[in-house]
Amino acid sequence: MSRRRLLGASLGGAGAALLGLSGCGASSGSASVGTDHLSLWYWKGSLSDKLLATARRGVPGAPGVKVKGSQIPDGDIDHKVRTSLAAHAYVPDLTVVNSDNLATFFPDENEFLDLRTVGAESVRDQYLDWKWKSCFTPSGRMIGFPLDAGPTALYYRRDIFRAAGLPYEPADVAEAMPTWEKFIDAGRTLRTKGPGKPYLVSNIGNVFQQALLQSPRQFVDADNRFIGDQAHIRRAWDLSVEILQQGLSARITDGTPDYNAAMSDGKVTTMTTAVWAINGLKETAPRTSGAWRLTTLPDGPANYGGSYVTMTRYCRDPEGGFAFMKWLLDPENQLRSYQEMSLFPTTPAAYADPAMHTADPFFGGQRPIDVFGPAAEKAPVIYFSPYEETANTPFFQELTNVELLGKKPDRAWQDAVDTAETTLSRLGVS
Repeated sequence: MSRRRLLGASLGGAGAALLGLSGCGASSGSASVGTDHLSLWYWKGSLSDKLLATARRGVPGAPGVKVKGSQIPDGDIDHKVRTSLAAHAYVPDLTVVNSDNLATFFPDENEFLDLRTVGAESVRDQYLDWKWKSCFTPSGRMIGFPLDAGPTALYYRRDIFRAAGLPYEPADVAEAMPTWEKFIDAGRTLRTKGPGKPYLVSNIGNVFQQALLQSPRQFVDADNRFIGDQAHIRRAWDLSVEILQQGLSARITDGTPDYNAAMSDGKVTTMTTAVWAINGLKETAPRTSGAWRLTTLPDGPANYGGSYVTMTRYCRDPEGGFAFMKWLLDPENQLRSYQEMSLFPTTPAAYADPAMHTADPFFGGQRPIDVFGPAAEKAPVIYFSPYEETANTPFFQELTNVELLGKKPDRAWQDAVDTAETTLSRLGVS
């Protein structure tokens, strides 16, 4: 499961809303007290309904362990978890956490069990290295367990690339556009020689997002220092602004009617995003089936999205809870979840299964796993702080001001830096 950043959206400051949880807690605070099952909170689309139905009857290989899932709206689940933890009552034994939000629980890490104490290290070699490492708090406690991933790629219109005289087969495009600068060069060719003078991207926020995710450092480092004014952020900013200044952005918000029309009519020729965008593209532009291809993202792979399962310290049966996690998220069941609902596995062993090597007619018979599998294995290890969203929100907002309101890029950059620094200083970030 993933959450897309839409141009102009207000992202809020999740890291700024931590409650400062305290108290001893105990299994008596579990939401499943008095029942025959452990409780699990999740949102629609984050877990397989078929596997959850099996777990409700009994977790295979774990006699006597039953897990009942309760579906919570995606936008409400974190607040509901925090509220229950603060009250030390009605706390779920297990809960799903979006990759964007796991770090917001780091300040309250003691409210969650360190999964190594119940045997997590025994299955460590089954999972993507970067995903496993992202489960740990700065102090070294493992509070998340790998659910799904969001490897990225360059989606592009093969027919339009070909008509513009550009390389158009996936391997050739990857070779011709190994960097964002070469990607921008191709965009200029598309605007001058492509049919209908198409745009390279729908908006510059998407490129900014992906360029950020290719860096192991983001806006706040592990020492709780703001680093959003440094070169790795400025480069992502400058690349995005260059795309705008070259006239290569359609300046439209993803998911809107204008966006849907542009994707269907070939006015936008690429998408820089994750594997979970496949189904959305098929729904948005079904008439373009067969015209799209996938290749390596300029400057290399990244991960955008995905989730974790956590276990609170109120869990009535930690060993049983982990037995459920281990079963639910083993390679075989991650493959089933991919087939059922397109949750991309964090277990590389699943990538070799024939079920993941099906040719996709929408991409001209290309096999998406050939692009997303290697991308998933090569994504960088990134440190996200609890204040990441608070820190990066002004930058996305100011990029929107540049793109849609004509604000001067240098002024917008300085305003973003100043706003982030001021907001974070109030939260104790230096």
